[in-house]
Amino acid sequence: MSHFTVELAPAAEGEVGDAYLWYRERNPLAAEAFRTEVFDAVDRIEEAPLTWALDDEGNRKYVLRRFPYSVFYEVFGTQVTILAVAHHRRKPNYWRDRPG
Repeated sequence: MSHFTVELAPAAEGEVGDAYLWYRERNPLAAEAFRTEVFDAVDRIEEAPLTWALDDEGNRKYVLRRFPYSVFYEVFGTQVTILAVAHHRRKPNYWRDRPG
């Protein structure tokens, strides 16, 4: 059992919801697959958040396998905060200046 606690920043939660709705309008099965993959990513991050390398800003990135999204997060002590669930084609690092 992990000793880390994961929290999604409100903006990251909104990004997951928006992407889910976008997929659902096009293909409900894809929407469910997206949601499942995001939840699996959060579970993997919770189990071993230090596995993924730090970037220059001290954040970490988990890349989804089936969808063009990455989960960006930070770790402070035992607290993990998901900062963004960002599409690969959006402006890079658009989320960096928003509050966590």
